[in-house]
Parts: sequence; C-alpha cells; structure tokens
Amino acid sequence: MSQAPTQCRFNARLRNIKHLATLIKSVNFKEVATCRISADGISFILEESRCLFVRCLIQRTVFDDYRYISPVDDATPAAHIPPGYDAEGAVMFGVNLATILSCLNMFGTANVGNYGNDQSAYSGGGPSASGAGQVTAVKLSYNGIGSKFTMILEDNGVVTTCRIPTFDPDPPVDFDFNDENHSKIIMKSVWLEEGLRDLDATSDRVVLRLSPEIPHFRISSLGTIENLDVNYSKGDVIETFVYHHPHPTEISYNFTHVLYVLRACAVASSVNIMVDDKDFLKMQFLIPLPDHKFLFAEYAFCPIEPLD
Repeated sequence: MSQAPTQCRFNARLRNIKHLATLIKSVNFKEVATCRISADGISFILEESRCLFVRCLIQRTVFDDYRYISPVDDATPAAHIPPGYDAEGAVMFGVNLATILSCLNMFGTANVGNYGNDQSAYSGGGPSASGAGQVTAVKLSYNGIGSKFTMILEDNGVVTTCRIPTFDPDPPVDFDFNDENHSKIIMKSVWLEEGLRDLDATSDRVVLRLSPEIPHFRISSLGTIENLDVNYSKGDVIETFVYHHPHPTEISYNFTHVLYVLRACAVASSVNIMVDDKDFLKMQFLIPLPDHKFLFAEYAFCPIEPLD
C-alpha cells in the first residue's frame, strides 16, 4: 500500500506568461500576498487594515497543464491537517508579488496593455517590448511548506529558472459578505474607471448612493474644494440593477482603498458591484482572455462611519 504524501506536489504550465502577469497586476497594491494553490487553480489574497480584502484567481482550465496533489483529502481529520493547508486540501504560503512580476518580465514580454474591451490587443500573445508576436512560456512548481516557488521561463529556446522564497502567510481574515441578500450593479468596467477618475482625489471617502429612482447609482467624493458626483442609470450604462429597498441608501468607504480597483478596471471587461445588508461592498472584475477564458479579481470593502 502506497503511503500518503506529507507535502503537496504542484506543477503547471502556461504558454503565455501574460495570463499570470495580468492577474497579479490587477491586484498588486502591495508587495506581499498569500498564494493559495488548490485543485481548482491559483489565487492570491491581500488584505489591508482589516478593511480591504482582495482576491484574484486563475482557474486550472486557463493552464495548458495543471497537476496538484495534496496530503489532505475528505477523509483527513481536522486534527491531522498539516500546518499551511486548509480543510479543502489547498496549500497557502506568503510570497512577494513584486518579485514574481519581475521574474515574469525577465524577457520583457509580460507588459500588459488595456485589452479589457479589446480582445484583438491580447490575441496571439500580442506585440511586446522584445518584438512583435513574441510569447514567453512558464512552468510553475511548488513542493510544499518550506520550499521555494519555482518559475521556469522559456523564450525562443532560452530558459531561465527563478526560485522565489516563500514564508508563513498572515492568518486568514473572514470577510462575512452576505451573498444571499445584496444589491447588484453590473456594467462595463471602463464606466467605473472613468467615474472614479473624475472624482476629487483630495477626498478621504467615496460615497455610494443606490436608489430605486433615476439615477440608480451615484458615486460622490467630498473634497476640500468641492463635492463631485458621477451618476449612472439602468438602461444607460448599467446593464443589470437589483435593489430591494423602497428608499435611497448612502454608504461611505475609504476612497484610497476604492481607488485600488483602477488596477483591475484597466484590464477587465465588466464589473459586478454588490452591497449587502451590512453595507459591505464587493466588486468582482471579469478579465477576458483568448479562447473565451477568463481571470477573476475581487475587491471587498468595509464601510466607514458616515459624516454627521
């Protein structure tokens, strides 16, 4: 009888490093993140001040090859789950995103343009700093807690190996968003990006207003010079609007935190904005890839106290 492994074994391959670089650039407002590898794919998790929670996911179907073996399965008692693993068998470790991006761009081919609404700009690898049409492939591997996260890059026959140190991740924070009862706004991410850029950057907060009446959705900044509003309405730029209350609702959030989503807006095609019954805000971004595949980035925010 074969003995169960005591550590995970992970190997994956991408023909185009832009997929992974795009995912990381959509969330890298800070250098350190928790990487979570599971049978379903790879995600990176970031948190700031216990008020902002960010997660991005590249599903296993995006990879050209993906293999993950975990020492944890459904029969593993909770008391026997090794450190660094969760009950679902996923392994988690800390990693420096800036280091990963630097390695991915070793050949100058990881630059990401604004292709969220233009698939042609991201087909066939696209032009790069090293020459039009050049594509770099990458093999990823990780052999369990304490090992390094390895990336082997191959570009026109030239192979480079990067071994990135890992460390113990921060304890996970449970963000209790109510997925059963929330308001929802779906629109192209470019409209959210333009609206946020139009607001007053001196403001320390952004106010979201949802209403059953036109305008259905408003974002406002309270700056030192003036207050600015950007209005959205269903049938205009809002594709889907779900709101269960008879009266308008206004909720404030940290403006600096909300502006981080501009990273995702630049590469996403659409955004799903959700507010639950506790005023927690979640923004889910859909990032298109060729062959009808997608990456996902998610930002979640705690509300701040309203002004008197």
